[in-house]
Amino acid sequence: MRCILILALLVAAVAPADAQTADGIEQAWRAWMTKYDRKNGSLAVVHRGEAVREAGMGTEPAGTPVPVASLSKAVTAVCVAGLIERGRLSFETPLSQALAKTMARVGRPADPRLSAVTISQLLVHRAGFPNKDVATAPLADYLRTHTARRTAFDAQIGWIFRTELASQPGTRYVYSNAGYLVLGAVIEEASGRDYESYCRETVLLLLGARNAELDPAWRIMSSYGGWRMPTADYARFYQAFAPGNPAIGPQARAWMMSADGKQVGSGVHYGLGTFVRPTARGGANFWHWGAWTYELRGAYDGTLSASYSAFAVRLGAIDTNMVVHVAPRLGKGGAEGELDRTLGAAAEAVRSWP
Repeated sequence: MRCILILALLVAAVAPADAQTADGIEQAWRAWMTKYDRKNGSLAVVHRGEAVREAGMGTEPAGTPVPVASLSKAVTAVCVAGLIERGRLSFETPLSQALAKTMARVGRPADPRLSAVTISQLLVHRAGFPNKDVATAPLADYLRTHTARRTAFDAQIGWIFRTELASQPGTRYVYSNAGYLVLGAVIEEASGRDYESYCRETVLLLLGARNAELDPAWRIMSSYGGWRMPTADYARFYQAFAPGNPAIGPQARAWMMSADGKQVGSGVHYGLGTFVRPTARGGANFWHWGAWTYELRGAYDGTLSASYSAFAVRLGAIDTNMVVHVAPRLGKGGAEGELDRTLGAAAEAVRSWP
């Protein structure tokens, strides 16, 4: 018995202590970066609302503001949730009401069904848009004669309003940048403010994302892909999804946690700009990927070039948010799934948080 005890103590002594602290998460991330030959990237970990780890590699030292692509959708959605809690919108408000002033300026949708699409249907990617990304398909032609440094909601809404829907609204999940572009315009009309300043002041600053802004070079992507901030700021923002966090009021939180009409498969549904898997402890796990690759020579702003991926995950049972940014963009294969599993295992192994 004594020999077994001594052996156990020896194993504990030589076991990597870092695996039981936030150091283990950083080490796991760095090993994944090396495996996939990524030299530029950043990581942030927030536990119980406090940043416990920030790390960077290459051109992204810790604290560097980075673009987050489709992780921007959650910012837009939480902003919409606030307008609903304040009574300026409802989940069932149709676009004919939510964008009445916009429609007076740019005209009504060519497909009359789009006027009846609700805020809820836009939030969960069930507005009936086609698989083709109607928000970015006309972008190259537009950017040859216009700057990418302005939001230009009316111009982009005009593209979307010329679109014929591919399915009856509410019937089919099709991930869409167009829906979240429309929600950005809805925010402006409902608030009477510009999208960036309203979401920054009513959501991001209150959650501690003090260095968040629309990417100066890509403000055109605004509400569906335009935010830029340090990974730690996004991890702080992601705390909005923690049970009871006041950034999401009771009405919106109940809607978000219900899978009714939001399912995407395997016990997962899409809520406020992020995927949701309810759990027995901690409310739920939340996650989302974002990526942007673009190359355009001869644009109004000169050559436009971007390539990166971004990932955010919240593990509700251990009240931990992790955010990763990496450049260049990840290719097809298992890298994304492996990062998710790697970060999750490393976080679950932590026994001593700062």
